Parts: sequence; C-alpha cells; structure tokens
Amino acid sequence: MVVRMSHFRVSALAWRIILCLCAMPLESRATVPSAADVTRDIGMVFAGGPGAAGGDVNADGSAGAADVVGVLLGLRSPTQPGPYGVGVQRITFTKQSVTVPGQPRVLLTDIWYPGPPGTGPTAGHPGGKLNAPLADGVHDLPLVMFSHGSCAFPEQSVFFTALLASYGFVVAAPPHPGNTISEYATCGTPAAETDSFANRPADISFVIDALLGMNADPSSFFFTTIDPSRIGMSGHSYGGLTTLRVSALDARVIAGLAMAPVARSIEDEIASIRIPTMLQVGTLDDLQADSELAFSLLHTPRYLLEIDHMPHLLFSDFCPACGAGSISADAAHLYILRHAIPFLLHWVADDHRFDAFLSLPAAPPGVRFMTD
Repeated sequence: MVVRMSHFRVSALAWRIILCLCAMPLESRATVPSAADVTRDIGMVFAGGPGAAGGDVNADGSAGAADVVGVLLGLRSPTQPGPYGVGVQRITFTKQSVTVPGQPRVLLTDIWYPGPPGTGPTAGHPGGKLNAPLADGVHDLPLVMFSHGSCAFPEQSVFFTALLASYGFVVAAPPHPGNTISEYATCGTPAAETDSFANRPADISFVIDALLGMNADPSSFFFTTIDPSRIGMSGHSYGGLTTLRVSALDARVIAGLAMAPVARSIEDEIASIRIPTMLQVGTLDDLQADSELAFSLLHTPRYLLEIDHMPHLLFSDFCPACGAGSISADAAHLYILRHAIPFLLHWVADDHRFDAFLSLPAAPPGVRFMTD
C-alpha cells in the first residue's frame, strides 16, 4: 500500500517521528490494522480542522506526521470503533408512574452491547446487529445509561451509544413516555415536561434495577454480563438534566456525562453531586451558560468541553435546523467522542488506555476544555 503525504517530507522527519512514537500510549494500540482502516485513519489526519480530533492518536492536540506512523503501527484515536462488534436488543420494561398512581409507563429500551468482532456496523441505525450474540468471554462489563432529550427518542445518538458498546460497555437507553417524538403534538408542553421532570430519574433507576435483575438471572441473555459496581449515566438536553439529577440521586452511578444539560432549575442537586462529571456543550447553544453554571457548582473531578460553532442538536444523529455557521455533524461527533470515550473508560470502566486525551495540552483546535 502506498501512502501519499503531500504535507510532509517523511524522509527528513523519519528519525524524529520514530522517537516521538516512544512516547505514544501503548495502551491504545490495537491489532495490526487493515488497509481500509489505515486509509480511513490517515485520511482523518489530513482532513484539517476536525481531523485533529479524529486523526490524533498520540494525544498532542494535533494530527501530523507522527500520527500517520502511529496509525500504521496500530495506534487508535478514541473516535474510532473499539475492539468489539456491536449487538442491539430491544427489551420492554414496565413500571408505575410517579405522578399518576396506577398508570403504567412502558419503557421499550434499546440496549447496545459488545458482540463478536465484525458485528455491526456501529454507524447508522440501530447502530449494531439486532439480537447478535455477545462477544466471546465478556462478563462483568460496565453499564452506561443514556437519557434522550425532550421530544426525542432512545436511538437519537447512535454515533455515541453504539461506539461506546464497541469498547466493552453495555449501554441502555429507555424512552421517557409522554416526552418522546412519538407524542410530538404534546411532548413539549409545560404539562408534559413537568411530568417528565418527575418521572425521568425513576425511569432510569428502574431500568438499572431491571438490568441488574437480568444480570443475576441464569436464564437471561445478560446473565453475569454487567458489573453492578461500574455504572455510569449520560444524556442530552433534558437527558443532560436527567443525568445530573440521577448522578445526585442514585448512589449506584459512579460518573456522569451531561451533554448540553438544562441546569438552572436544579442548582442544589448539582451542588450535591460527588462523582466525576463531564459537561459538553456547543458555543451556538442557548444552554452554554447552563453548562458553565453547572461546572461552577460541581465538585472535582469535573470537566467542561465547549465546542466552537456547534448548535444544540448536533449531540444527536439528526440536526435538521443546522446550517450556515455550524460545524458539520461529523466534525461535532469527533470532538464529542474524543472526550466522552476516554472519560467513561477512565471513570466507569477503570480503563486507562486513553487517559492522555483528558489532559489539557491534548485539546485540539476548535474546543475549549477545562478540568480540575
């Protein structure tokens, strides 16, 4: 295979690049990459702009010649799929409403999980192969819950949920009845959002209960698959608010990732959070100030990622209103994943392969990253 690198004179840089490789994180090295993988990854290096998020495998905040050699040696960025394929199941759990006694809430929950290599793909819906087998030998996996936005749906952010499963997570996303896209005529009314505010944390905790019950059931597909001591929480918009509330209320959750959360109405709950928390938001988002407020209230360790020229809906797979002045969905997703995957691997999975990407010097152009 011939790799064309018009931006670099490799002969002049060869020895310096080899020396740079000595400092690269070996934990991020995968098996020998295929020609297709190398072509794709090196293309990211030369893409410019967001290419620094996708092609940077040595976590120095840029994508350059050293990263090309790193890709050839099998190093990976956290924006790329992990070592597993991805399977998907849809399981219905039913609980009682918090606000209307006796009213059932039917939670048809999407669950992504690691499947045999090659199962998938992770891109597009549903982000994996339906009812695929589990990968050989997996057990005691970390669990991450995902809460969708107001008037959205569980599969709104497959770019994130499926990729996370490829790194060995079980990822579960229930709907929040009354506040989903299938109820579009009423889902955004004050009454619906008030009802959802009361019910969402209970929806999440109930599904955690149900999954841990399946984990203990020898007849279940998920028997011994989940580690009850490694549970994370994530969500977007109203789901970001839900992430913060669950992080404050459910002691089983050990880390939270809130994407563009509403925060102004829950300041006391945010201040009570005592687990590692990452906030992500775009600079074209009306909720940027909410994320900054939440960051100021959180205890350490805390993280704030602000992505330039990014609107609210680019945390999902769909952004019909995005247009001139906005970064592309692909670029936004690279920045999101570049920080979300290392955060959840570190704090939920106790996996440190991408820790270098959480340091301040590693932040690429196009974002503002704060942590303490």
